[in-house]
Amino acid sequence: MPTYQSVCTICDSYHEYIKAASRCLETPECCGVATQKRIYSAPAMRADIAPWDAYESPATGKMITSYAERRADMKAAGCRDWEGQAVERREAAKSKAADEAKLDASIDATVRQAWANLPPSKKAAALAQT
Repeated sequence: MPTYQSVCTICDSYHEYIKAASRCLETPECCGVATQKRIYSAPAMRADIAPWDAYESPATGKMITSYAERRADMKAAGCRDWEGQAVERREAAKSKAADEAKLDASIDATVRQAWANLPPSKKAAALAQT
């Protein structure tokens, strides 16, 4: 089905709607009245992976035959789509910062636990040295 856009002549806002070509005059309402101006938009759709384009996932080894399987496979493997070098560097920096924060939290928890397990005499001696 074609995608249409219509424009409200009162508030000039655009509305996108999908209708059969025979019902293209049934525009959405805005400001209490049907929108007037209609604009044809380019159709946008993506067909699923064709059977001859099925592939083996490099991350998990499963056969991928649909985009839903691809999304699930990538999520399960902790992968994501390539989005260019700048985005990859930004994501790597974000991942590194998250890993460092996680390590810092782990070290902090270990130190606090070790301090809590020290006998009072050793705590006093450690505090006296500072």
